[in-house]
Amino acid sequence: MVKAKQGDILRISSFPYPLLVVSKDFFNESGLVMACPVLPDAVPGPLRIRCENIGQPGFVYCEQLRAVDLNARRFSKIDSVSYYDLIDIIDAIQGIFDYI
Repeated sequence: MVKAKQGDILRISSFPYPLLVVSKDFFNESGLVMACPVLPDAVPGPLRIRCENIGQPGFVYCEQLRAVDLNARRFSKIDSVSYYDLIDIIDAIQGIFDYI
């Protein structure tokens, strides 16, 4: 079975939009991934990161983080984000959980 990697954009059965895998590869080996939806339009904000260098540019909704069991769903990789976009996205997600 093909494993998802951090930074992969996946088309997953029963999800209307592609999802970006944000969890580490070690975590993904279980078949469970943490992912955020990638939508074509959004009101820009600190938790909605624009990605230009993918097949269909869009916004990653970092506030919509969800766990997805890939062992229970069909999926295919459609693209991946750049290292620099991934860093911005991970920083935004981490900011949700930072303690001041």
